[in-house]
Amino acid sequence: MRSEKVADYRRREHRRIGYILVLVVICLALSIYSLSVSKFGVTMNDVITSIVNHLTGNIPQRGTGEQYLKWMLDRIIMDDNLPRTVAGVCVGATLAVCGAMMQSITRNPLTDPYTIGISSAALFGVAISLCYGVCIIPFFEGDNASIVNAFVLALVPSTVIIFVSTFKKMSSTMMILVGIGMMYMFSAFTTFMKFNAEAEVLHEIYEWGLGTLSKTDSSTSLPLIAAFALILVFAMVIANKINVMCTGDNMSKSLGVNPIRLRIVTFLMMSVATAVCVCFTGSIGFVGLVGPHIARLFVGSDNKILIPTSAVIGAILVVVSDVVVRIIPGSLPVGTITALIGSPLFMYFLYKQRKNAAF
Repeated sequence: MRSEKVADYRRREHRRIGYILVLVVICLALSIYSLSVSKFGVTMNDVITSIVNHLTGNIPQRGTGEQYLKWMLDRIIMDDNLPRTVAGVCVGATLAVCGAMMQSITRNPLTDPYTIGISSAALFGVAISLCYGVCIIPFFEGDNASIVNAFVLALVPSTVIIFVSTFKKMSSTMMILVGIGMMYMFSAFTTFMKFNAEAEVLHEIYEWGLGTLSKTDSSTSLPLIAAFALILVFAMVIANKINVMCTGDNMSKSLGVNPIRLRIVTFLMMSVATAVCVCFTGSIGFVGLVGPHIARLFVGSDNKILIPTSAVIGAILVVVSDVVVRIIPGSLPVGTITALIGSPLFMYFLYKQRKNAAF
């Protein structure tokens, strides 16, 4: 009997690993395909040639005639499309990992990184920069001022939650409620400024609030990759503790896990990683909410498997949405497509979700 249970457990583990590998292959294929999606008529053959050239060091040089055409195609793929794809993968994966952790530590399937007010605070920072030309940290101007304001203010909600938690023990529900309160407060401030903003500034605030990858370039790749690596490593290190927290605070304490301290540290790490994402790409919604739910359909609720699976699914959601944005006319923000994809999926999961499901 015991050998049968062990064999069944191993089969489930192998199946889960198989799901992850398949999803990684799909994500890689979509990412490579996204490099060819451009209004300049780039083909998959051009993409493969460009990748091989850069791997072998045979980078095309600017010349005339056909040589100039090859150089131009290579610049479009490597300087325009590649940073956008890298940003999509990193942002999607980071938001999904944060969403999986937050849903587990709060035992609430309706939470995501934006629930505690990170995106609203970041948008308020961008609005300050665009409307008044003010940067919280001096000596920054233009787009850099918006990025700095978004990053600094995105850390405010988690800082308030951590500060209050040091003086008064807060449950996960109370932390979320404090975050929601700050979210509405920052949204109100931003709305007030939008009413007095010029049309061009209002358009920029609106686009940033929906989330876009169109403003990413090679300089944004490194911080986004670093944020994703940081949160993924942190999440995998504490995955077993998060599993313990899913049993409840009292049980966690009896098993040697301090739930309040772990929530505070996790909130801080999630806030930093999410702040890096939103300050470069804006608020790309529904990824952190829906990605973990999709992952649970494949691998269940064990965070050691759920977290990396959520990362891959989040990356797929954002890359697919960005491909759709580049294909259809109108230059829509990518956050619009993630919302169109995510909201029906989320309602479906709510409909199918059992009352006794574990998070």
